[in-house]
Amino acid sequence: MKKTESGRAPGRPKHPGPSVSIRDTVLAEASRMFMEHGFAHVSLNQIAEKAGVTKASVYYYFPNKADLFTAAVTEMMKRIAAVSSRILAGEESLSERLETIAKANMAASHGEFETMMREALPSLSESQQEEIRQAEHGIHKVLADCFARAIEDGELAPGLGPMLLAYSFSAMMRVGNREAHFIGVSEEELPRRIVELFWNGAGRRG
Repeated sequence: MKKTESGRAPGRPKHPGPSVSIRDTVLAEASRMFMEHGFAHVSLNQIAEKAGVTKASVYYYFPNKADLFTAAVTEMMKRIAAVSSRILAGEESLSERLETIAKANMAASHGEFETMMREALPSLSESQQEEIRQAEHGIHKVLADCFARAIEDGELAPGLGPMLLAYSFSAMMRVGNREAHFIGVSEEELPRRIVELFWNGAGRRG
């Protein structure tokens, strides 16, 4: 392929520096703006301006807003999975590690995330929706793998599938985050209570 005098292939956006990725810069700004303003109220032009790149640079990597949204959400979920994996690999007890994950979850704006996803879904193709579902499943798989080891080690009771436990714990965190105002527990106390409910169940203990 013929290159310009600067060594770039024609059409490829100029790289801002050896340690900076234009694609990553755009994805980070897109994630922030989608979370803050929702899908419908953000344009590629606005993202380009906030990211400090040209509109052509955004279109080079992402042909349309749905593509950019899908990439931004999947990358965010991959980061969540990586952070969760690091936490679960720690030396604390499993319940303490789960509480750390719950605290991180409580600190994120998941209520806004759910609203953003509902708003965006009609604009996404089936393949884009599936890509997001698979990325979300990656978070649950990290939890499920940990729960499977805990069952083998006798730390969790056998009989319930690890993936069911993973989805159950995620659902408890999601509801706790979204409905924290109505639950009647302080934000500082809520992660511990969620883990306690997950760990011990709701049955009366003697």
